[in-house]
Amino acid sequence: MAAGATLMDAGKVNELIALLHSFGVQAVMDLKPEQLGAFATKMRELGAKI
Repeated sequence: MAAGATLMDAGKVNELIALLHSFGVQAVMDLKPEQLGAFATKMRELGAKI
């Protein structure tokens, strides 16, 4: 996911990992379809451009 790479490049790796864990997953691909919208919103809050 390019948005995740942008956050990682911005030094927000720990925030991204914490976000994944808050959704109960280890990777974006593990998200359930119904979680995607909320996850995208939280990524935007961290500064990702989606």
